[in-house]
Amino acid sequence: MFISDSIESYLEAADTGTTYTRRTYRTAMNLFQEYLKQREIPPDASVLEELDVDRLLVFATWLLDEIGIGKRTLQTYLAALAAWTSYLQVRGWLPFSAQELARFQDGLKRIRRNQRPPELLPYPPRQEELELLVSAARETVLRRPGDKREQLAKLRDIAIVEALRCTGLRVGELVSILRKQLEDQDRAVWVTGKRNKVRRVYFDEQAWGTIHHYLQARQSFDGATGRPLSELPVFARHDKKSGSKVLPLSTQSVQNTIRRLAEEAGLGAKGITPHALRHYFATRIYQTTHDLAVTQTALGHESPNTTRIYAKLEDNAVRDAHKEAFGSN
Repeated sequence: MFISDSIESYLEAADTGTTYTRRTYRTAMNLFQEYLKQREIPPDASVLEELDVDRLLVFATWLLDEIGIGKRTLQTYLAALAAWTSYLQVRGWLPFSAQELARFQDGLKRIRRNQRPPELLPYPPRQEELELLVSAARETVLRRPGDKREQLAKLRDIAIVEALRCTGLRVGELVSILRKQLEDQDRAVWVTGKRNKVRRVYFDEQAWGTIHHYLQARQSFDGATGRPLSELPVFARHDKKSGSKVLPLSTQSVQNTIRRLAEEAGLGAKGITPHALRHYFATRIYQTTHDLAVTQTALGHESPNTTRIYAKLEDNAVRDAHKEAFGSN
């Protein structure tokens, strides 16, 4: 479901008392959508799974710093945001784990106690956490070891984790890749991102190998479709409902896969999502190049302002290193 559709559904169903309150809640959610647009998450073209807890909480910072609202109005607007997330949760649409939801609710409480809202600094998974996630995918125990669909799902999930780790792909971009887009010579694909922005995405050898291993194991399924191989999705469903068809995964399926693997790796409380893997990729690229333009292009960001958070993250790393070298400052 697109974010804008869920907001409109909530506003139409909301029982918020007076006409004034309803109008205020609509204003709050309109501002929330404007905030998302500035963060290159257009609500009318982005699904709920593209949201994360930090992005919701930082809405408060944006309201204070860029809109300049007062503290009392902030409380009302945050109440609207909280009511919307509750609406989503009741209907099973909220893409957060129980731990993530608890962190969001705790963050709202802190802001309401007049503590400063957080800045949107991404805290990507550490290298060792990524290794645990990959290991969890590789060590998944099949419930029915002889079941071809389960075997393929395991190989697919390994390829998904490896691909997200080294490409910075958005989930929507990942599930849209077709076999004809794979360029073996450069280990690359062309993808179309937000606002139809096209960019070339590169894979490392390890990730590329897992994709081809998965596709080779899938040959009998692909050949039985009667469709040209080039038109088939790279990442396909392997549930019984898909039957003999080779259907693309949904973004929700990828979100659920990463969440499940994080739990199995003992990282459930870390809030690791596909978007967190995108942060990991971006941080690695920026720390290697110290070039915001390169990082912006690699991520497919339309505005350099969105990419500057990684420079800010680097500033924090410098601060921490200085503190370790010279003591408190």
